[in-house]
Amino acid sequence: MMTPRTRRLSISTLVGALVGISVAIAGVYVTRSSHERHTDLHEMLHEAVPLDANEREILELKEEAFAQRRREIEMRLRAANGKLANAIARNPNWSPEVEAATQEVERAAGDLQRATLVHVFEMRAGLKPEHRPAYDRVLVDALRRGSQ
Repeated sequence: MMTPRTRRLSISTLVGALVGISVAIAGVYVTRSSHERHTDLHEMLHEAVPLDANEREILELKEEAFAQRRREIEMRLRAANGKLANAIARNPNWSPEVEAATQEVERAAGDLQRATLVHVFEMRAGLKPEHRPAYDRVLVDALRRGSQ
């Protein structure tokens, strides 16, 4: 027979596990959706902006540098999600350890967002001035669609 205390612990453990799973899924979704949005935006930009050989070369170098930076940040984000999962597994309540791990996840996610935006503006700078308005339209439209 379960005592009220045992029942509370079991419920607390179950809630903690569900939260941990939700956070892990959210972390995977954030990383995956960021990559998918990047690819979709990249394709839309190439369709909307008639790049010359020089622009393609400049942008390809910027893409390679960003891909490496993105991988580094995504590794940090996965590691931070792992720390958060471990913190919740140790104590399935809001605790200083969970708070610290949450802040680490938020920092990594914020770094990924900032790095992506810096990359977007670097890409824009690599275009001829007459190609920038088309790039801006595609970028703004993609961001607006993502906000709905």
